[in-house]
Amino acid sequence: MMRMRLLALAAGLLYPLAFAPWQWWPLVLASIALGWYCLHGIGWREALLRGWLYGVGLFGFGVYWVHVSMHEYGHTPLILALPMTFLFAAFLAIFPALLFAFTARLAAPAPGALLFSGAWLLLDLVRARFLTGFPWLYPGNAMVDTPLAGLAPLGGVWLVTLATVLTAVALGQLARQWRAAVPPALLALVGWGLAAGEPFYSHVTPAGDPVPVALVQGNIPQDVRWQTTMRRATREIYSDLNARIPEDHVVIWPEAAITEFYQDVDEYLAREGAAIATRGGAMITGIPWRDRSVRPPRYYNSVAVISGGRGVYHKQRLVPFGEYVPLEGLLRGLIPFFDLPMSSFTPGQPDQPNLQVKDHVMAPFICYEIVYPEFVRNRSARSNVIMTISNDAWFGTSAGPHQHFHMARMRARETGRWLVRGTNNGITAVVNPRGQVHARLEQFERDVLFSEYTPVEGETLYMRLGGWPVWAFAALLVGVGAWRTRRNKDKEQEARDKEQG
Repeated sequence: MMRMRLLALAAGLLYPLAFAPWQWWPLVLASIALGWYCLHGIGWREALLRGWLYGVGLFGFGVYWVHVSMHEYGHTPLILALPMTFLFAAFLAIFPALLFAFTARLAAPAPGALLFSGAWLLLDLVRARFLTGFPWLYPGNAMVDTPLAGLAPLGGVWLVTLATVLTAVALGQLARQWRAAVPPALLALVGWGLAAGEPFYSHVTPAGDPVPVALVQGNIPQDVRWQTTMRRATREIYSDLNARIPEDHVVIWPEAAITEFYQDVDEYLAREGAAIATRGGAMITGIPWRDRSVRPPRYYNSVAVISGGRGVYHKQRLVPFGEYVPLEGLLRGLIPFFDLPMSSFTPGQPDQPNLQVKDHVMAPFICYEIVYPEFVRNRSARSNVIMTISNDAWFGTSAGPHQHFHMARMRARETGRWLVRGTNNGITAVVNPRGQVHARLEQFERDVLFSEYTPVEGETLYMRLGGWPVWAFAALLVGVGAWRTRRNKDKEQEARDKEQG
């Protein structure tokens, strides 16, 4: 029994290797298949433990980078940062624990493949919405560079995830009983076949000529960028980089490029924007925003069009502890991590318009807003291009920034839109509608990425329908799986009764 528990933990540890910076995508199939293999012949209590161990491996390795922001930049002692990161991973591990226990409870002693696959997707949906949501490391995101990603314009990452889990479970079932692998294998093959029809699901066409873009990567170290003594140097860095930009470019500065409120630096930004405008361009920047029209004043993490268009967007999905502190009255002052700079933001309203830039519309997303599939789908429907800005310097040289960028690429595939991504120190890049990297800068370099994107119009089927058809199908799989299991148990009981009779 201990050996199978260790196998469950090891299977979870394999999972993050399918994501950047490693991107060994077959390992997500191997991980899920091994987790599935560990479920057979056990009761729900043992399944709960094995599922939790699987989740500890998955999230303990998958989000280990959280301790970097807490320790290196939040000044929390390592002796506290590591246990707090483990507690976060242990909490997230509850989701696979519930998945394993639910499957074993309804389908013991031979867990139902269809039930498991559908329940996986539904719990991923819950994880995206529970509390503030944490839609990180979905299996479908690992498949962005595979043929299976062709399902993204049809059903988003949800459908790619479901096909991925069905494929993995079919492979795992082959090691137990090949006949039981037939139903998930057939559904998985249907999914792989549907992926080949991607052109039929993406009703998107170019809406103009390519637009030159300049993504400015200031590369200002995280441990000094918020210091007041760094403000003048920060302005000079961005002014110098702006001076290198030729005519007609859309210039994008990253999240909180200038670490002062817009209302305190509006004259400086107006000068920079005017200089770009005289060269026929437009300028956009991430900037903290203060609203004193209400009492008490409100503070936002925002992005603003400075010239060549119009619009201001206030971030809606805030990062707990980084941008706001839950139970603030109790936690402020306990440890330095609960007192980070700019950690008292207010979420923006959901009905904010997109940004008008030159003659097209940009859908803006700040930091990890880009990993919420339905959130991005809703806002992108009224846009011609997706823009995301971030400051992943909080996570140093860890895997965190690479995972973030990896998942952002799936949003381009789902919506059929170009995605431009500006960051403080990487990964700054332009991604085409197929989720492929068109151009990128190296991390930790102060430079400007010159590239282009093409505005588009139209919607993919996923943008029109959303994820609910896939969620409904997943619920159907759970129901069918539970019914099949119950029917098999009844037949087995009838056979035993006849033998005894």
